[in-house]
Amino acid sequence: MSETEGTIKFAYELLAPTEPIADGELTRPLFAWRTLLRRLGILGQHPERYGGFGFGNLSARDPVRTNEFVISASQTSGLDGFDDEHLVRITSCNLDRFWADALGNYPPSSETITHAMVYSADPRVKWVFHCHSPEIWNRVKDLALPCTAPEVEYGSPDMVHAVAKLLETHHSRPIVFATMGHEDGVFACGPTARDTGGLLVSYLAKALG
Repeated sequence: MSETEGTIKFAYELLAPTEPIADGELTRPLFAWRTLLRRLGILGQHPERYGGFGFGNLSARDPVRTNEFVISASQTSGLDGFDDEHLVRITSCNLDRFWADALGNYPPSSETITHAMVYSADPRVKWVFHCHSPEIWNRVKDLALPCTAPEVEYGSPDMVHAVAKLLETHHSRPIVFATMGHEDGVFACGPTARDTGGLLVSYLAKALG
């Protein structure tokens, strides 16, 4: 994995929050799935994986302010103690300028723009889980998973465009797809946390079978 992995490639303005980032309707399932995916080893941090960078991030669309979403902060996937202060609210995103306006205590995830593009592209999607699973990633052909091309780097404008095209081509939701230019990168997107996480875990089970 390249030396730039884990770094933020977009511009953003981060303001301190004056109210809770999100309520329990979002945080309870978000935290629960984070715990499970860490236990499965497809989200977290390990000194022998990806240059020691944290890997994976989760987000959820606000059910009221539907143009906004909350996402785990940059490099927090390895934290054992994770709570509301490690979430960032994205209040607006300009995909053309590669810019995000955010509220939080820490910088937003390096994959924020990709998450934003998914929400912008499909109003049906309410949850996005990004993990790193070598088991799934190395068997994408066997699993018949849609993929972005190997030359498309993570967190780049090319990735945003590639994912947008992929979502236009594959209409089923929830959906799991792999990013072949982002080592072991896998995304799951869906209307509920259960559907999104459930499909992701089912593909992991198939990959291990």
